[in-house]
Amino acid sequence: ISHDHRFLDNVCTHILDIDYETVTLYSGNYTAFTTAKVEARNRKEGEIARQEKKIAEHKAFADRFRAKATKARQAQSKLKQMERIVIDNLPRSSRRYPIFQFRQQRPSGKEALKVERVNKAFGDNTVLSDINLNVRRGDRLAIIGPNGIGKSTLLKIAVGELTADSGEVQLGHEVRTGYFAQDHRQAFADIDATVESWLGAACSGETVGTVRSRLGKVLFSGDEVEKKVPSLSGGEAARLIFARIAVDEPNVLILDEPTNHLDLEAIEALVAGLEAFDGTLIFVSHDRWFVSKLATRVLEITEHGVNDYPGTYDEYLASCGDDHLDADAAVLRIRREKRARKRGGSKSDTKDPSADNANKTKQFKLRRDVVTAAIEKAEQRIEEIDGAFCKAGFFEETSESKVRSLQAERDKLSADLEKLMAEWEEIEAQLES
Repeated sequence: ISHDHRFLDNVCTHILDIDYETVTLYSGNYTAFTTAKVEARNRKEGEIARQEKKIAEHKAFADRFRAKATKARQAQSKLKQMERIVIDNLPRSSRRYPIFQFRQQRPSGKEALKVERVNKAFGDNTVLSDINLNVRRGDRLAIIGPNGIGKSTLLKIAVGELTADSGEVQLGHEVRTGYFAQDHRQAFADIDATVESWLGAACSGETVGTVRSRLGKVLFSGDEVEKKVPSLSGGEAARLIFARIAVDEPNVLILDEPTNHLDLEAIEALVAGLEAFDGTLIFVSHDRWFVSKLATRVLEITEHGVNDYPGTYDEYLASCGDDHLDADAAVLRIRREKRARKRGGSKSDTKDPSADNANKTKQFKLRRDVVTAAIEKAEQRIEEIDGAFCKAGFFEETSESKVRSLQAERDKLSADLEKLMAEWEEIEAQLES
């Protein structure tokens, strides 16, 4: 079970979907599943529409001609045909999608946020050093980097929750911020507040009906509006805070890990709401799919400084190749760093390589090139198969044996890829030793 789109796409070969009062098994990854599910639903709806049309046509014929002696027999036949048509009830989906709507009261000035030479330390631990950043109106800025590098700290300084040790932070002209904190439960200071009273306190002059309409959009209805805010789940609390942010009509949204507690439906709804938002977006997230959908600019914070990439996350990857949001890549990077630290004090590291060692290094490099090419080939073929699975109508137009064959090929490629990655990692370890 996972709420991570990319993880589900990379790992799953089958999806077990619990919806419409039944359980359905789909072949393929998450993207293939969503396409196949929509097509299956459309087919059912289309069949029901055709049956309803037949019933209407039979009824119209019978109503028109039952009084005519020459047509009475045909009219009765049409009525019997109509009675034999059984229309299955189409259950409602159990999926619930919130509606996140962010409207800005007025646009900000051209410069939304300016950060100049900001430094911040906690005791002896320096987390931000000489950070400079200009965020322009309309930017959709994703801030990425290793854990503990200071991403959340930078956002807190931007909204005034923390003070920089030195440097300057300025919000632009007419900027109204909407801030979603990583520890978003800090927004619920009043432990006796209900969902309705908490949001209502921010909706000055609005009727109870309007407040409840706002709550309904984020899936609070009926007795749910009487829940005490401390009892809310992580996802419920996040949805409520987004409703609160929308009340202020900000023109700059600053979001720190907004998807952490949301389910897949809420994440997709949040992406849709943020895509429709025409203000400025600054956010930190470890959700690769979320970042790829929204970012038009990437700020990478490293131990050596800040790298600013104008473009999407995929364009950033093409430029530098360091995927901070890819779990597999992150694991490999961490393992390499650990090996490097362990070798840091070794005397053998300072010895000149012998001719024999130089030859071994050459062989390792040659083998690495072969393994790398095999990895790329396997990944490309997996992408081709996944692409076929995602094509509209694929599962309806392709024989079951062909689908099984492609799935078996993908399974083998995935297993081979895992072995190749392990070999590549071992070669890297040998080359670094």
